Amino acid sequence: MEQNQFQTDAAALKKTQSAAAVDDTQEIDLLLLFNALRKHILVIIAVALVFALGAGIVVQFFITPLYEATTSTYIVSVSSNSLLDIADLQISSNLGPDYIDIIKSRSFLGAIIDMMDLEYDYDELYEKVEVTNPTDTHIIKITVTDASPYLAKDIADTLTAYSVERIAEIMEVSTPNTYDDAVVAEEPSFPSLTKTVVIAFVLGAVIACGVIIFIAVMDTTVKTAEDIENRCGMVTLTKVYFEGGKKKKHGYGYGYGYGYGYGYGSTSAGEVEKKNEKRGKGGSGK
Repeated sequence: MEQNQFQTDAAALKKTQSAAAVDDTQEIDLLLLFNALRKHILVIIAVALVFALGAGIVVQFFITPLYEATTSTYIVSVSSNSLLDIADLQISSNLGPDYIDIIKSRSFLGAIIDMMDLEYDYDELYEKVEVTNPTDTHIIKITVTDASPYLAKDIADTLTAYSVERIAEIMEVSTPNTYDDAVVAEEPSFPSLTKTVVIAFVLGAVIACGVIIFIAVMDTTVKTAEDIENRCGMVTLTKVYFEGGKKKKHGYGYGYGYGYGYGYGSTSAGEVEKKNEKRGKGGSGK
C-alpha cells in the first residue's frame, strides 16, 4: 500500500515538474524572441525606412495623382406653391435613389461628353463620377475624380447644372437648388503621400519582425545552460569560458614521423614554438 502511494506521489511530482518545465520553456522562448527583436532593432528600423522611402518614390514619380471636385444639391419635391409640409419631405427622401440613377444614366453622361467635347467615352466617365445621397438627408452630392483638378471641377459643375434642369423636367418636380459649387482641389485625393509612407513604414517593420521571429524560432542551437536543462533534461554543473577574439597559433615538430600541434585562445606563438622544440628533441612527438 505504501509502495503504491509512493509511486503515485512520484508520478504526481514528475508531472508537476514537467508542467513547470513547459512553463519555463514558454517563458524563455518569449524572452528569446524579445531579445532577438531588441538585438536587431536597427535592422527593423532600417527595413522600415527602406519600405517608406520606396513607397514615397513610387507615389511621387510613378503614380498619377487624382483630384476630386464635389457639388451639393438640395432636392425637395413641392406639391404646390404652398409652404413645405411633411409629405413633401417624405417624398423627397424617397427620390434620392431615382436622382442617382438618372444622373449616371447614359443619356446624361453622354450629353456632358458632347457638351464639353471630352475625350472619355461613357464607361470612362461613369467610373469618374460618383453620386451619393447621404443617409437621412435631402442632399445629392456629385463627385468627379480626374487627373486634372480643373477638369474635375468643370465636369462636376456642368453635370450638376444639367442635372438640375433635366431632372425637374423629367420628374415634374420643383427644381433642385445647388448650394455648394465645386472648387479646384489643391491636394490630390489619391494617393496620399503621408498615409502611404506611414503604412509602408509599419508594413516594413512588421515584415522585418516576422522574419527575425521566424529565424529565432527555427534556430535550435543550444546557447545557454537553461537550453540544456529544458531540451535535454540535464542539469549543468559548471561553465567553461573561452577567451575568443585572438588568432589561432599553429606550430609543428618532428618525432618518429611527422606531427603538429595547435595552440588556441590566449596561447602565444613563443609558447607553441617552445613546446614544439621540446617535442622535436624528445623525438616522441608528444
